[in-house]
Amino acid sequence: MPLIHLFRAGAEIKHFHWSYVAKKIFILLLPLVYAVVRYNLAAGVSWSQLPLYILNKALSMSSVLALLFAAREGLKGRREQARDLAKMALHCALLHVLLTLILLPAGYYPKLSQVLLTSGGGQVLQMASFSTVANLALFFGLLCAYLFFVISAGYFAGMLQKRLLQYLQICALAYHLLFLGAYSWFTPTSWPGYLPPVTLLSFICVLLLAFLLQKGWQKR
Repeated sequence: MPLIHLFRAGAEIKHFHWSYVAKKIFILLLPLVYAVVRYNLAAGVSWSQLPLYILNKALSMSSVLALLFAAREGLKGRREQARDLAKMALHCALLHVLLTLILLPAGYYPKLSQVLLTSGGGQVLQMASFSTVANLALFFGLLCAYLFFVISAGYFAGMLQKRLLQYLQICALAYHLLFLGAYSWFTPTSWPGYLPPVTLLSFICVLLLAFLLQKGWQKR
């Protein structure tokens, strides 16, 4: 009998391990597949843009998904898995920030820039700078990344301060997505293949994240 129980316990641990690994693969793969279908297939974006531009879209959504799953694991009392998924979200967010900083100067996000025309000596010079909306989107994005790091590193004193930081993080993330893509959320006819923008799907995940965290706070 003890051997049978030991075998069953080992099988359960193995099943849990593989289900957890599958969850991580799902978090990384689903946004990537969606980004490829929406941008490469439906919108006709060149496949040469997959390693940076398309991957950056996927990483942004993977970060939010990882946070959502982390909150779900925390609600179930699986603190170790919740911390691991939160770290995964942080890594995806940092990669997203780095790739965005690489892509921005190359003009990949023209809707974030404003063009100023200056005439001098019969010539017209074009100067690009961030628009007001772009400044706000980037500010809240960097603030969210900073709060990611602060929470993951444990730079807080007590649960009350942690909750406040998580609340600020959710607000920063929501505003980042609003300023970044809200202009296209209500025009489904302009969506490639009628597929919602990544920013809209991520915003919905943020709302679900806020709901799960609120439930977790109430339980405590």
